[in-house]
Amino acid sequence: MICATLKEAKATLNKLVECATAGEDVILMKGSRHVAVIVPISEDDLELSSRLSDAKAAALWQRIDEEIADQRTAEWESPHEARA
Repeated sequence: MICATLKEAKATLNKLVECATAGEDVILMKGSRHVAVIVPISEDDLELSSRLSDAKAAALWQRIDEEIADQRTAEWESPHEARA
């Protein structure tokens, strides 16, 4: 895991992005507080960014509620665990 302050990140952003792309966890800090993480994304991840209509959002939440009720959901402690 790599931790960098915002000042350090500004100076070494390309290197930090390369590290994240290679699978390294990159945490950004403001002072001593963890404020963000740099993670790689794929083309598939970009497909998720489309906006949902109210009807589609309601259907999605209904599906999520059904999966929770049927115990078909999974939970992870971190994005790293979810990717693994």
